[in-house]
Amino acid sequence: MSVLAMTLPIPEGKLKALENHIVEAKKRDDFEDTLRGFGLTHESWHVQSTPLGELLIMVFECDDPLSMLAEFSQSQKELPTWQRSVLKDLLGIDLSEPSPEPPSRVIFDWTDK
Repeated sequence: MSVLAMTLPIPEGKLKALENHIVEAKKRDDFEDTLRGFGLTHESWHVQSTPLGELLIMVFECDDPLSMLAEFSQSQKELPTWQRSVLKDLLGIDLSEPSPEPPSRVIFDWTDK
């Protein structure tokens, strides 16, 4: 499995709406099946406060995270479509378009064998 981490700034005043969104998303009947359908084995969202504001750190684990994001970006299923719309409204990121920035790169990874 591969891991991809994404970090996005959370605009001031949007954190509560973001937290409410993920609570609502997790209640959906199609939530877990949708994540599994994209090949995800793990997804987590973290909020980090910094002197420059709050950051959303999203972590995805699956066989091919970049392909998973590409599939998510084009999916016409209800949950991904709604998710993209909410994240665009709250964070200003359009996940239906490829990122102009390169993906994160790992500079350290350790696993106890």
